[in-house]
Amino acid sequence: MPVKCESDLSAVRLLKEKDPDQLYGAVRHIKNRVIGSRTRKQEYIDVGILPELIDVIKLHSTPISVEAAYICNSLAHGDTQCVEHLISSGLLETLIEGVFLEDQHLVEACLRTMRTIFYHHPNLETLNLWEVDNLIPRLIDLMMTSEVAGQCCAMIIGRVCKSRDQQAILSTTPILNNISTLLLSESTRSNIPGLFCLSELSYDNHFVAQEVASNDILIARLFELMRRDKYVLVQYNAAKCLTNLFRLGALNEESSKARILDTIVYLCLSEEVPIKHIGANLLHELIEQNSELQLWASYSQHLMRGLSRFFVATKDPEFSPRLRAAAFKAFAALGETQEEIRKSIIEGENIISHLKFGLQDDSLEVQVAALSCLHSLSRSVKQLRTNLLEAEVWQPLLRLIKTDDDELVRTSSRTLCNLLLDFSPSKDILLKQEGTVELLSRLVLNSDDEVKLNGVWALMNITYKANPELRSKILSHFGVLQILETVEDECPKLKIKALGLLRNILCDPDEVDRIMTSHGREVLQTLVPILSDSDKWSDEEQEQVMCVFINIATGHIAKDLLTERDDLMSCLLKFLSHFNSQLQIAATTCITHLVKSEDSGCLDRQNKLKEMGHFKELQTLLSARPEVSDRAKIALQYFQ
Repeated sequence: MPVKCESDLSAVRLLKEKDPDQLYGAVRHIKNRVIGSRTRKQEYIDVGILPELIDVIKLHSTPISVEAAYICNSLAHGDTQCVEHLISSGLLETLIEGVFLEDQHLVEACLRTMRTIFYHHPNLETLNLWEVDNLIPRLIDLMMTSEVAGQCCAMIIGRVCKSRDQQAILSTTPILNNISTLLLSESTRSNIPGLFCLSELSYDNHFVAQEVASNDILIARLFELMRRDKYVLVQYNAAKCLTNLFRLGALNEESSKARILDTIVYLCLSEEVPIKHIGANLLHELIEQNSELQLWASYSQHLMRGLSRFFVATKDPEFSPRLRAAAFKAFAALGETQEEIRKSIIEGENIISHLKFGLQDDSLEVQVAALSCLHSLSRSVKQLRTNLLEAEVWQPLLRLIKTDDDELVRTSSRTLCNLLLDFSPSKDILLKQEGTVELLSRLVLNSDDEVKLNGVWALMNITYKANPELRSKILSHFGVLQILETVEDECPKLKIKALGLLRNILCDPDEVDRIMTSHGREVLQTLVPILSDSDKWSDEEQEQVMCVFINIATGHIAKDLLTERDDLMSCLLKFLSHFNSQLQIAATTCITHLVKSEDSGCLDRQNKLKEMGHFKELQTLLSARPEVSDRAKIALQYFQ
């Protein structure tokens, strides 16, 4: 029966009544009508019930206001549109006022409704509880007033804890003790919000992770909550907390790793679709960047086969793409570091076929996850030369890299870098495609730092051993001055790749002379200061600059341009006695090119370096480690 029937409309009108009995009867009637009916929730909202309910809550009268709050709690279980109506009506502000009251029943009713709003709809960016004076401390205090209040407050705080600053604020409060109370409870209803709040608080937070790891009782309880006889969501959330600790190095025991991994594999193999979905995502979090756990996980053939079954459509169309994405992410983590695991994934699980479909999936989440999996597999030289080449994965990459979605462009450009490595057969195929160089040059101009990095990285890869025509084409789209500008970027990785690109461009003596004649002043102005300031620049950055100067020193005209710079020659002298052998080797190699006797002007350059002390310093290196002394011998033999 629709809400527009007379009894329902009469109940809505009675919300304006001042008589407590009639008002109480009206809220009870409406409460019984909306619970369990999503259709009626929206219908009651449509007839304008929200302002009346808010007024009833503001009466602060028990039990009428409590019942009104429970009606709002039921409405919050509706769809996103229902919740948006609740928020726009000002309900949240009324609920926040309610949690500061003394009436425990009304406080709990308001907390339940807030929890429902934040639990079911956590991405409503308008809900910033941190801006409300004293609200977070109040919620932390309320956690100890009753079990229900503790459950609600833990879930709310967990949902709104999204940044390091917020974690830092919470870590100065008694919240860990309050969470411990929830975890030590025998009630699953208390365990889950407590675990959830702890997982959010400890995520990527070394201080909280160490605090938890140092509490033997809490650690023992977390492992206990992972037992198979516990409710599956309790197992999952306990495993998630322990995964956070492990990733931060707060938990290192071998037995602990095995127990966490065992629980997560068990979740991945669940018959319940939502459980295996969250299990696969947690597996990705646990084993990512940990080769040991990747190997352990790969030993489970049941896991590999179980993840492959994620690609089979489920009865729930909402979960099918989410499962596919989770499987791709799990396979990406499994194949991240070890060749044998990649081989097992590709040859045993028919992943290439799934990848080809995944890259064309209607779901953006699946496409991004498939790209991550492809990026992981493309780290294999063998797979680049065989399966990935045969599958022509470069085709969807070129399509996805041209989309408007930032995440797709980031992930596809990252993967493209691997396909453009010198040992990848796809490199030649890609370079034959019209517009490839132009496409990569546009990536470098992208406002996204990662895309810019990937663009420079890709250009560096294709300029390695490139012919003069290709190098010239690249410079016509991304010139020397633009490369130098990129070298000065604040991102260390971008500097390194830009220097690598410049080194690859300056690989032919005639090309070196041409570029140094036209841009020598700018090149030296940009690069020499990097060598001069060892406090500001890392050894890796200085070594890359030295590699550029080694190439420049092969030029006929460029040699004199370098030798004329006393500050640069002083840097070479300094690096000859550097504790980093790589910088020593780079300096001796550069000097070798400068003083070679077959080049004109070599005597002048030799004499200058002798006067500045280079010859003497090279002689002291004859007693250094072999890789350094051998280079010093080569340089010394050219001096006359």
